Amino acid sequence: MARGYIKVAAAQVLTTDRDVVENAKLIRSSIREAHRNKCRIVLFHEGALTGMPVSKATRRKIILDMQQVRRVERSIQRLAKQLGLAVLVGSIGESAGRYYNDLLIINEKGVALGRYAKTWRAGESWVAPGTGPVIFRVAGVDCTAIICHDLRYPELARLGVAAGAQIVFIANNESGLDSEGKLLGYRSMQISRAAENGVFAVMCNPPADVRDMTRLDTSHGNSMIVDPAGNVLDQAGSFEQRLVIATLDMAGASRTYARRTLGEQDDILRLYRTDCENPAMRDWIRKGLKLVRRLDGTG
Repeated sequence: MARGYIKVAAAQVLTTDRDVVENAKLIRSSIREAHRNKCRIVLFHEGALTGMPVSKATRRKIILDMQQVRRVERSIQRLAKQLGLAVLVGSIGESAGRYYNDLLIINEKGVALGRYAKTWRAGESWVAPGTGPVIFRVAGVDCTAIICHDLRYPELARLGVAAGAQIVFIANNESGLDSEGKLLGYRSMQISRAAENGVFAVMCNPPADVRDMTRLDTSHGNSMIVDPAGNVLDQAGSFEQRLVIATLDMAGASRTYARRTLGEQDDILRLYRTDCENPAMRDWIRKGLKLVRRLDGTG
């Protein structure tokens, strides 16, 4: 497991709807700001680059210029390499004629390690489902990622952490402030993914637009960074546009509870004089590890 300290950021920014060029300008500006703040990893929200290319009224797919999307993604890779900063940015993937709501993972060398495609959709019929949990290494730390509705399926984060991840990155684009009844649940899930696994969680969600509270690709903000005990280290408000930043002591991301489900020895198990309290559960988790894909830039 990684040790030492690492500074990370979640960029809570108000991107435009589907204007890839304008969104990229804002993303690159935030990357440079993260570099000035000596961050080593920066996370952007779900769909930050491309918006959600679907009409609320008709639910019909909006066709993107995917060549343009890829050109802009490569420009972000070049900036990541120049600054030595890992970047995780919400985008749209395409393969064999199918679209995916995904997170592009770029390491600090500017290498695109791969894409995590949202596993559990929230009504997005215009995208195909992803294939499950991933693990990847950026800035010397093994990490996993989930996207928005995935929060409601904690096994995704648990399997990623069981595979070695010490940070769970969560790229969201949640409901707006008008869905007041959902807000406490959203906050609770971000904190739970950290505390239930004994790792850090970094969540990015777009802010609300005070001039148009119901426009597409806005939410209620509250991007946050959570420590392994469930304490919120930094959190933005609902309308703020800023970097949410924290310095993480990776020694604290012990993966305690995920490791225990694998039957790995810890102080409590030694007290009980056993190497596993529940072999059937251990075997189930170990079987699930076969679903975890490592993103390493090889395809």
